[in-house]
Amino acid sequence: MAGVTIREGGAIPHKQVADLLIALGRAEQVARLDGRLADLLNNSTYVVSAWDGSMLIGAARVVSDGVAVTILQHVGVHPDYRHHGLGGALLGRCLARFGHTAITALVDDPADAGFYAHFGFRATDRAMVRAADPDPSP
Repeated sequence: MAGVTIREGGAIPHKQVADLLIALGRAEQVARLDGRLADLLNNSTYVVSAWDGSMLIGAARVVSDGVAVTILQHVGVHPDYRHHGLGGALLGRCLARFGHTAITALVDDPADAGFYAHFGFRATDRAMVRAADPDPSP
């Protein structure tokens, strides 16, 4: 897509991240993380993002030990920019960097499974998930 640039690194302002997440239908995540969105990216192992000028239009983030296990947190592209290869470009950067590890992609919407399958991912029944504790005090 003309004018779109791909960047690596998690130093993305909170407002940009919040705006993208809201466009992706994740307003509840924005509210729940209450100002910690920049930390979410800064504390990730790897972040790759797509930009149209100064507007964040897509992102993917990875948490990994870099040796055996990688978790691909989410590949998200603003709805107005989908179907132009941006999601594949973001995922491709993650795979190039972490493809030597076993990668688990978190699929929030079952409709996204086809996207990941196109890149060699397959569904498994060997994972368990525990939601974040709203009150982490002991």
